[in-house]
This record gives sequence, C-alpha cells and structure tokens, in this order.
Amino acid sequence: MNKSKTLIIPPQGLPPKLPTFTNSNTGIEGLNHTNDVDKVTKTLCIAFADSTPGDYLMKKFFNVALDEPTSRSRIDAMMHYYTACYHDLGGELIEANSFDAVSLWSVPGAHLPVSYTNDPKFNKIFFDDMVKRKKAVLPEGMDYYYLFMIGKDLTHPEIRGSVRKIFQYFQKRADDENCAIILEAISEHARSVYEYFGFKNYLTFKFGVGECDSKGNLDPKGEGFTAYLMIYHKDGDKVLRAYNI
Repeated sequence: MNKSKTLIIPPQGLPPKLPTFTNSNTGIEGLNHTNDVDKVTKTLCIAFADSTPGDYLMKKFFNVALDEPTSRSRIDAMMHYYTACYHDLGGELIEANSFDAVSLWSVPGAHLPVSYTNDPKFNKIFFDDMVKRKKAVLPEGMDYYYLFMIGKDLTHPEIRGSVRKIFQYFQKRADDENCAIILEAISEHARSVYEYFGFKNYLTFKFGVGECDSKGNLDPKGEGFTAYLMIYHKDGDKVLRAYNI
C-alpha cells in the first residue's frame, strides 16, 4: 500500500517589523517639540554629512576661510551651535519618530536676529536680498514661519514619513494663522522635496560664485551653488506676488 507523503515547506521569514512611534506633544503621532539639542544636532550632522553647500554656508556663517582646513567635527560643532541658538533664542526644535527627522524653526513674532558675516558680497546675497524679496512677495502685515534646517537620519531608510509629519504640523499652524512658511533650498533634491509639499520658488539665486565650483572645490572662476527662496501659503497663488524669478 502506498503511503502518501506530506510535503513540509519551511516557514518563510516574516518581513521585519517596522518601529512604531506613539509619543507626541504636538497632536501628531511621533512628532514632538524637544529640548534635546544634542540629539537634534546628531541627526542634522548625519543628514548634512555630504552637503558641500551646507559646509560652505557653515564656514561663511562662522567667518572661516574657505581654504582653511576644516574637519567634519568642526562643521558638526558649528551645527551644534546653531541648534543651541535656536533652542535658547525662542526658536523651536522639532523631532519626528524618535529623532529620525529633526528641524529648526523660528516662529511668527520671534525671528532670530541676522548675524552678518565679514563678507559683504555674501551678506547681500544671503541676507539683504532675501529680506527685500520676502517683503516684495508677502502681503503687508503677513508674518511667517522660517525653516532654518531640516534633516533626516539617512542610516534608517526603513523609517518613513518623518519629514512629512514635520511639514504637516507647521503647514496646519501656518494655515490656521494665515501665515506663510519660508525656507531656502540649497540643492535640486531639496527643491524637489519642498515642491512636493506645496512650496514654490520665488527667487533663484547663486552663492559662492568666483570662490568654488558647484561641487565645492575652490575655483576663482567657479559657478558656485544655485539655491532657491521657497515659500508656502495655503492661498499662495492668490495672495503671494510674482513667484519664480
């Protein structure tokens, strides 16, 4: 008599369980205001580790000559300083999904003062021209949220939606208060991300011209970096003026 045989199939591996984040002091799951300057800085340092325009800006902000040897640790220390300044001077530090993404903001009525560098050309491009353009675009009396830095921990690509939560939170606040949100995109990738979240370009500008090429290599004939002043408002097409110049 033939005996039937049962085919035993080894159990297949289950997909890895993704972490969940439930703590919140913002009303959005996993999104929090934080006072932890060190953890916020750690994520920013990971996010900007390969950003040559980011390195350029940090050296400019701290009046460090572009040809002066500057270690990664020194750049990271500069970011730590700015994170602490936003914490101490009325800004907001926000983290999403246990510091998977973090951001530094100034809020309406409490913008941090401009700290000019020792480079007049840079000051005009990055500070004076920005102020003029904001005044030209925003209706009189409209205030704004300003995003100084945002970054995601790129060592954890499996954690998704962290940046979305941050923008969801601030866009809701801006919408409720009839405010704008303003930021500078310093790369094409950043620009595309911000466009996805509803931002539009209101000024294309270049910095570092005659100092470095687009990859940050020192070059007295270099084209520098291209950046974008981007603004969000719930009724932007109706109330904001003359975008994309």
